[in-house]
Amino acid sequence: MIPVVILFMVKLFDCAFGVLKTMFIVKDKYFLAAVCASLSVVFFVYSAQQSGEYVYITIFLATFLGNYLPPKVLNYLRKDKLFIYEVMSNDLSNGKEFADKLRTYNLQLSTNVCLNNELKKVVSCRIYSKNKETSRLIEESIPKTFNYNVITATA
Repeated sequence: MIPVVILFMVKLFDCAFGVLKTMFIVKDKYFLAAVCASLSVVFFVYSAQQSGEYVYITIFLATFLGNYLPPKVLNYLRKDKLFIYEVMSNDLSNGKEFADKLRTYNLQLSTNVCLNNELKKVVSCRIYSKNKETSRLIEESIPKTFNYNVITATA
């Protein structure tokens, strides 16, 4: 039973380092990506040499968890980003009500009166959110009849 547990942990680390390697490459952190790739190969070589009754099930479960958990953990630990919501109301009065509602939440926003495709006056709001809770509040406040886009500003 102990060799199966060791195999599970080794294969889990193999997959986790493979996923981390890819994430570091995307973020242009090539040295960390190379370290993760090297460690992944070491763990892969060990796991490839194993044989036994539960090897395939163990490798399947470890591979699944090794690919699923690292992005979830990193996403959970990630620092909050700045999200900018560009919201366009369907008419002028609804836009003013929406902006006033957001101001009661003490959110950073700027408003402009502009024209839509039908040349009707509407309100365009730019709302800034620095964390997930504020983003959730903004998204719950946007009426279904409004159009909006979210811009992520990364540091």
